[in-house]
Amino acid sequence: MVRYRLHHSLGRRAVIRRLHRWAKQHVSDERRCRHQKLSDAHLLALLLARLVFKHPYPSIWWSMLKADRPGLPSYTQASTRGVRLLDHLEKIVCPAERCAEVMIDSMPLPMCRPKRGKRTAFPGARWGHGTQGDVYGYTLHAWVSPAGQIMHYLVQPANLHDTTVGSELNRRWPDCGGPKIIGDKG
Repeated sequence: MVRYRLHHSLGRRAVIRRLHRWAKQHVSDERRCRHQKLSDAHLLALLLARLVFKHPYPSIWWSMLKADRPGLPSYTQASTRGVRLLDHLEKIVCPAERCAEVMIDSMPLPMCRPKRGKRTAFPGARWGHGTQGDVYGYTLHAWVSPAGQIMHYLVQPANLHDTTVGSELNRRWPDCGGPKIIGDKG
């Protein structure tokens, strides 16, 4: 029984075929291991097709695909590989711009007031300490160009120190042309 009807001018197969052609240009279309049932390009096309059809539930979308294609991996395996492909997809969609210098800073993103923090539960949110006191939630860390454009950002739990997250932000440093990084100590 199909619970959701997909509405799009193209059919599901045509959309997946076009996305697969696009993904083959950027991602390998060969299986890396013998046990893999899909190539990275085909998996990326299947995962992106859900966004084209604006389907809200990934697990139900995957079960609909498995009904048509019995050789697909489980939803858990597909989502795990999809998370690994996310960094590569980000580099494709948002190529790094070359710049001479960037400023790095962070700001807290509180999920609630401190006295309600013990009663709330957000996935990944933690207690941290900012310049204005204790914070329950996340912290936004960003590279900003001198013109004010956000070059690169990460949202991490509030308990992580700025230098820890700074090293993660610096992974794309060579892609940006090795800019001079200006920032405070934390």
